[in-house]
Amino acid sequence: MCFSAEVSFGASAVLVTTGTMAVIENKRRDQMFFAIIPVLFGIQQFFEGWIWVSLQSGGYETMGQISKYGFLVFAQLVWPVWVPLSAYFLERNIKRKKLITFSLVLGIGLALLLGYRLIAYDVGAFIREKHIFYQIGHFKSTNWWSGIFYLLPALFPFIFSSHKRINILGYLMLLMFVVSKVFYLTYMISTWCFFAAVLSVYILFIVKKLNKES
Repeated sequence: MCFSAEVSFGASAVLVTTGTMAVIENKRRDQMFFAIIPVLFGIQQFFEGWIWVSLQSGGYETMGQISKYGFLVFAQLVWPVWVPLSAYFLERNIKRKKLITFSLVLGIGLALLLGYRLIAYDVGAFIREKHIFYQIGHFKSTNWWSGIFYLLPALFPFIFSSHKRINILGYLMLLMFVVSKVFYLTYMISTWCFFAAVLSVYILFIVKKLNKES
């Protein structure tokens, strides 16, 4: 996220550790996609740490290029598909599962569209006001309406879930999305992913509770 390479690398270490613990604690196949989410966020933050390094120091251009696309692949391709998929496997309520299925289909379509954009247009990453600003062609992430299409697959499946603790996670992520839009609009991609990553630590607690309930 914002601030520094140290913040991103530190978050990465915490998230990978927490996610690994969640995977080890997990005793159910249907929640494996859910349990591994902190690890994926940790990898994404690791990429952004290297983006900071490459932009602030010389000699890391190749790693910076790889990390720039690695971060954006997670932000725009992985999460719109992985979030609804993880909620789908956990859901037992038929009506809620249909809502999540709709989100998954939308997420796959969105990932294909955003993937095309990453391939077809120039991608840039720049440091501005202690934040990283991502630019993909002429497209902007500062429109409120664009966030709605992203939230439907990348966040709302947690709110659609019949598991109350997952609902809490979804609402907390929604709150952080609004905070990012209000206070960090220009740097939305970076700040939102960081806040969501930090909140994903809660997944370890959810996994433990789901194990006990089963």
